[in-house]
Amino acid sequence: MAKYFNGIMGPFSGRVGTVVGYMWNGKPCMRSYNGRVRNPRTAAQTAHRQMFKQEVQLAARMRGAVATTLREVAREEGLTAYNLFVKLNQRAFGMEEERLTVDYSALTLSVGDIPPVAPRALEWTADNVLEARFAPGGTGSFYDLVFLYVYVPDLETGYLAAPVHRRDKRMAVALPDEYAGHRAQVYLMVQAPDGRWSPSAYAGEIALNEQLAEDEAPTIAPSATPSIPPFTATTPQSAPHATSATVLPPGREPE
Repeated sequence: MAKYFNGIMGPFSGRVGTVVGYMWNGKPCMRSYNGRVRNPRTAAQTAHRQMFKQEVQLAARMRGAVATTLREVAREEGLTAYNLFVKLNQRAFGMEEERLTVDYSALTLSVGDIPPVAPRALEWTADNVLEARFAPGGTGSFYDLVFLYVYVPDLETGYLAAPVHRRDKRMAVALPDEYAGHRAQVYLMVQAPDGRWSPSAYAGEIALNEQLAEDEAPTIAPSATPSIPPFTATTPQSAPHATSATVLPPGREPE
């Protein structure tokens, strides 16, 4: 049965003749009614559904970053942040033996027109502190905020660290204890004072393990040294944000 909310020309819910009305993401929508919907569940169809399901599950596991960086852009496109994440990252996904494969170096966690920073180096210390160094890159504000996101596939969880300013060129983050002994994927994203974001930058993969850290250098993304114009900053009247206590101030080494 159809329900009319704003008169006969307003949004409605349910089937009216050959039209079906429904609400999606807070918006009234309509679609044509197909009385001959079939679900043959072919192998290809089943595989596609399984892949999409696992992609959305990955977005949910990375929600610390996804919900923060993609929410507003997704809203403008009439999507959820999770759905936009899936849409942006189709080239990074694959399927192998009914399990989702992910090219973490190709993942996009934020989009926008703010100049990104250029990752330079990652270093993990035995007290479970991750230090990331970056070049400011491009044109932007000294007070643009640089966020670091760490994702640990083995634990299926991630951590979005409190930001530092673009001018700081480094950040040191105390990681959750359970991350030690695992490998992590690291990303950097920049947010301007007006809320706009940069494209995310893949900083690389690093072993959060003392022995591995001694035996091998962290894998830095191929894009870690992109061709970026010299940094020329615009200086606003005051800094809009303060950094969290979990981020060590510039110049201070981890204890």
